[in-house]
Amino acid sequence: MRTLFLLIALLPTLASAEIAVYATGGQSPKTFHGQANLQALNIELGRALSPRTDFAFVLAPMNFDQPLSWFGDQFGNGNEDVRALSASLLLRRKFNVDSSRVHVYGEASSGPMWAEKAVPASTSRFNFVHQLGTGVVLMPRARFPLMVGYRFLHISNGGYSPRNPGLNMSSVILGVRVR
Repeated sequence: MRTLFLLIALLPTLASAEIAVYATGGQSPKTFHGQANLQALNIELGRALSPRTDFAFVLAPMNFDQPLSWFGDQFGNGNEDVRALSASLLLRRKFNVDSSRVHVYGEASSGPMWAEKAVPASTSRFNFVHQLGTGVVLMPRARFPLMVGYRFLHISNGGYSPRNPGLNMSSVILGVRVR
């Protein structure tokens, strides 16, 4: 609930925001429980806090392809598609702002996620998504700079549900910023 109040308080700050749209695709490591895949479209409203630091609100509709059962494929359960929506606060730090062709960045984000079914299976529909990433912005001074990067995601219900195994995923991002 605190995150929601924080987001509402920060919306006026994002009124003159830059917009970025990027796709994310990734998967979890294959374990006894199976393997989950993720596809997401991230819509980012961001603003520069300094020449090197950006702050953003990210809304991401997601689709998971995950094992239908937490007990893995030994019971022949197969996979299921689950739609979800996350809302995160993101902090991005650029490392070489003097370069006119490439900006290298590191980022961290966190926020709630709501899903139509439990993610991972047999856990909960409400989770938190924590992400760490790195990447490059190609041609940062162009009208539509290209973003390419890597993100590590951890999805967990924070222990408020009896089962909290969490889900770790590696993903690749590709998208554009709009100035």
